[in-house]
Parts: sequence; structure tokens; C-alpha cells
Amino acid sequence: MVKKQILIIGGGFAGVKCAETLRKKLKRHEADVVLFNSENYMVFQPLLAEVVGASISPEPVAVSLRQMLPGVYCRTEDITKIHLDRSSVEFVDDLGHMGFMHYDHIVIACGSDVNLSMIPGMADHSFPLKTVGDAVALRYHVLRQMENAEICDNVDLRKWYLSFVIVGGGFSGVEVAGEINDLVRSTYKYYRNIPKEEIKVTLIHSRDQILPEVSSKLRDFARMEMEKAGIKVMLNRRVSCVTPEGVGMTDGAWVNGATIVCTVGNAPSPMVQMLDVPKEKGRLVTEPDMRVSGMGNVWAIGDCALIVNDYDKGMSPTTGQFAEREGRQAAENIIRVIKGEETKPFKFKPLGQLCAIGGHNAVAEFLGMHISGFMAWFLWRSVYLFKLPSISHRLKVGFDWAWEIFYSRDLAHPKGDKTDRVSRAHFQPGDYIFREGDPATDFYIIESGEVEVLRKSPETGREIVLAVLGPGNFFGEMALLDGRDHKAGIRAKTGVELTVMGKKVFQQISGTLKPFRDFLSEAVRKRGSDIWQRLPVAYEILEREPLGTFMRPVPAVLGPDDTFEKAVDVLGGDVDFCCIVDGDEKLSGIITHADVFRAVDDGVATTTPVSSFMNKAPVLASSGDTSIVVAEVMHDRDLKWVPVVKDTCDPRILGYVRRDVMIGFVIQKLRESGYIT
Repeated sequence: MVKKQILIIGGGFAGVKCAETLRKKLKRHEADVVLFNSENYMVFQPLLAEVVGASISPEPVAVSLRQMLPGVYCRTEDITKIHLDRSSVEFVDDLGHMGFMHYDHIVIACGSDVNLSMIPGMADHSFPLKTVGDAVALRYHVLRQMENAEICDNVDLRKWYLSFVIVGGGFSGVEVAGEINDLVRSTYKYYRNIPKEEIKVTLIHSRDQILPEVSSKLRDFARMEMEKAGIKVMLNRRVSCVTPEGVGMTDGAWVNGATIVCTVGNAPSPMVQMLDVPKEKGRLVTEPDMRVSGMGNVWAIGDCALIVNDYDKGMSPTTGQFAEREGRQAAENIIRVIKGEETKPFKFKPLGQLCAIGGHNAVAEFLGMHISGFMAWFLWRSVYLFKLPSISHRLKVGFDWAWEIFYSRDLAHPKGDKTDRVSRAHFQPGDYIFREGDPATDFYIIESGEVEVLRKSPETGREIVLAVLGPGNFFGEMALLDGRDHKAGIRAKTGVELTVMGKKVFQQISGTLKPFRDFLSEAVRKRGSDIWQRLPVAYEILEREPLGTFMRPVPAVLGPDDTFEKAVDVLGGDVDFCCIVDGDEKLSGIITHADVFRAVDDGVATTTPVSSFMNKAPVLASSGDTSIVVAEVMHDRDLKWVPVVKDTCDPRILGYVRRDVMIGFVIQKLRESGYIT
């Protein structure tokens, strides 16, 4: 048997179980199993809410993939593209080095992304709960608001600090609402200035019942117990907007909150979006055996896949237990293919549902039984304790849980990093967005207002204004692309509104989406072309310099009666355009490559004179024009070059001016003067 190469993209429940099963059932000489995941650990997501509520420490929730999967090659490079036609993947490491890897089988288990853009303001003012960093950041924020409330003498402001809003009444929303409520109500006694009655935790859900996946009896129990514990449950309410002050509903209602948590909204992974295969609602459509439709060696499992469960013919839900079973059965089907056996459809009877609701209460549907209260909570903890991948993780979590039963939750709040995302920011006049030499962390787009680009003078050490940028301009990209510190500072000239894209998001988008890369390249080019407009010193350089400094002889000249065939021959090399002049050396028109292509499309004969298809009204500059006027014309018309004639009344061709030559001249003068290095 030829040794196979099996790649797995994604280190969640589905990908890990698939890798584990393959490694156990295939000998080393039969296959190499390679798992790609951007982090070197798996996030045990069912316990993220426990991290938020300080019931457990964050470390046990991040499980090392290398320790979980002995014999599996675990790699942390980011997959940038899957070449389905070549059975290979393209990847890039943290240093920007690219590589390729062939596969015999590939399993796509990259999950889904958080979609905070579905509600206006949600991305800017709410917390997601997808990663360990999200959980730690939310925990920090909750405790930070307790600290703020403690020192606040304004009653209304203190109530706002103590208002916590959770959007979404599914498992995640209910669990995090319960944990936040338990955390703040069990620890407020340590704060002298926080009245219990001012604490407000609100759960907002768009349907008529929370936890739609469980029975109505358990839903009613969960709601009743949560309301007893002090959580306000708002049903049949859709959030229409989120602001720094709270959330608004479609019916006009408003809920104040300094802490807003979003547990709704998933977006397809960029990896899935790039694939030219059947998709439905952003998920990969699969055959019954979990192969991607129409692909013999491409498999999809987990949240990114649309898989029919042969047990009940319904769509498999995006839960951990289904993901694990999909991973196991996908691995078994891959083994069957390798051995020449027939694959089997995905079939799984779920064991049940578990959800903690706070206050040592939970609801459970398990093996056909409906359980609620403390027994369900004990079952919930037992199941998830058992599902943790190692003895050490079980001991750590078990100890934290035992400690939490008898002692107060930890009020320490080390700051964590949230999911890198696109947000908005406002700066007042004179505020620095960043200074020269600061590390590059974000990419900025100006929505309104103006900023100044600053560079310290090498002679005086004083900051010099190099440029002024306005709406539509952007900055910060070069340092991110180069991996270096900022070579210039940025300061708000007026009040300025910015869209801010985190470093990781910027790198992911610029590395994987060609349209964005093309946009960025074109925008950088155009920004360079209007250097004389943005830089006062550059404007002065061009204003002083005569147009003749930049004039070059025209690359080619033809007569009006010369043929199409001759024009093609002249433009066949590196010549951008050809001037058509009459017997008096006066310009009649120009021909470019685009004119030739249009002529071909029109079916002109090779003997056709160029006068019949030339551009008879090209943009021209005259010898009396200033350099700055010509530069602005080229920028406004997005022209690379402009022919120069004596004047409009006497269009004798004198030469032409290139935009890149003018830009190069200005940059050289700026370097000589010390403005740029």
C-alpha cells in the first residue's frame, strides 16, 4: 500500500476526533495524518462560560493538540488556499513564509466565524464568546465594571455599570447569563458601595422561549429559575442596534448596559467562502458519507458542513457531540476508501442536551430522561469533566469546581485579548492615533475628519507635518505588511472617525482575498500618485520645477495613413502609446493597446489606416502648463502619461510626461531634504 497523506484543517471537536481516529486505526506506514490549526490548542468551548464566571481558570479550557494527538503532525501555519484541482494546500507561517503540501484526502473542519455585523453596532460594542481570549476579556470587563461601580457616586451611572445584557437565548446565551449573574451576585458583598438591588442581568431572545432545543417543560423550568435568581428574561424581542450605552429593540424598547454579550450570529469561515463547491447558507454541502458534493477526496465535518443525519434524515446540528461523531465517522469512511471498501452514511442518535442555567441548576435531556435542578447540574459537570481529554485537565477543573462550591469566586481580573475584529474609533483634535516608532497593531480607514502624518526632523527633533489625510484615505498598512514599527506618527487634525481593522484580521484578509489585495495595491498606487496634493512640501517642489524637467521624447510616431498592421508592430514591444502626426508634425491623435484591441473586436482589416480607429481627442498638456497642473490632471483622470504639445492652437508634439517619473523626482527631493528616509 502506498503511504497516504491525510490533511485535517481545524482543531475543534470534529477535527481532533477525526485525527485521533485516523491515527489509532491506521498504521504509521499506511498514512501520515497532518492537522492544521492556527493555535496549538483546542478550545473546550462548553466551559467558556465557566471561565467568564470565574468558576474555573482559563488554562484547562485550552488543550494542547500535541499532547492530545501523539503521532499526528500538528502544524500552526494558516491555510490560505485549498487547490482542489491539484490536491494541495497553500499555507503561510507567522513570518510570512509560504509553503505547499499535497494531500490524498483532506478533511475541512474549520468551523465558523463570529458574525457581529448582523446588528448595527454589535461589532463595536459587544463581546463575542468564541475563544479563550474572549472569555478572559469578558471576565475582566465584568469585574472592571464592578470596580467602576464601587467608586461611582452617581446613582444612574452606577446602575449602568452594573447592567449586563446578553443577546441570544440558546445554550451559550443562557449559560453565560447564568455565570455572569452568579459572579456579580456572589461577589458584590466585597464592595462597600454596590447595592444588590442595582445589579441587573438581562437576557434578550428573539423567540417565545429560551433553549428551543429542549422540551417545553425544561424551558419553562430554566426560565423560572433564572428569573428567581435575578435574571430578567425578555422574549420575542429582536435587537435592532447596539450602542456604548445599551441595546435598542425593533419595538422601540431600550435596555441600558455597560456590558453587552453577543451569542448569536455565525459567519462562514473565509476558507469555506473561497472554495468553488456547492454551499448552502455558508456551509459546505456534503454527500451522505460526508464527502463534499462532487469531490472524491474532500470531506467536510463540524460547523462548516451541512450533513444529513441518516438516523432521522434531518440536518445535523452544530453541537459538540455531533461534531465529535462526524469526526469519527469521517475518519472511518476515509479508511474504507483507502482499503477499497464502501463508505457509510453519517448516522447518529444524540445522547441528549445539557445546559447550566446558574445557581447550581441545569436542565438535561439525557438518554430519554428529563432532568432539572441540582441533579441536572451535577450531571452536566460530570459529563463535561469526563469529556475533558486528560487526567490533568480533569483534576484542574475538578479542583476549581470544588473550590467554587465552598469559597468565593476569584475577583482578580488579569486583562485578556478579545477576538481580533473590525471596529470603530473616535479621536479628538490633537490626539495621537500612534507615534513614530510605535509597534504596528492595526489598519485604519478614515470615515470622517482629517489626520496629520508626522515625522521627526533629523536636525531639530521636532515633528514635521508630512501630509494631511482625509475621508477615504487609510494608513497603518505598510508597517503591518513589513512587520516593522511605524516610520511616522499619526495625529488627529480634526475630530476623526476611523474604522479599525486588527492586525490578525488584516493579515487574514490581505493574505486570502485577492480582491482586497488588489484594492490595497491600487489604493496605495493612487495614494502615491497624489503625493503633491497631500504633502505641502511636495506641492512646493513641483510648483518650482518647470514641466520640461519631466518631458521625454514620444516613444513612437505614425502617420494617419499608416496601417493597422504597422500599428500592431509598433505597439508590440514595451511601447505604451503611439502619436499620430500629420505632415506638419501636428498631433492628430494617439493609439494605445486598448485602441488596438477595440479595432480587433470591430474586425478591422490589416490595411485599415490608423486614422480610422485612433483616439482623436486625447488628454494633452501644453508647454505653458505648470508641472503641478499636469500632475493634477493625471491624478484626476488616472493617467500614467500625457502627451505635450506646443499649445492648443499649435498642436505640434514636443514629447510626453510620465506620472511615475514625477513621483520619483519628488520622492528623491524629499529624501535629499530629510523628510523621508
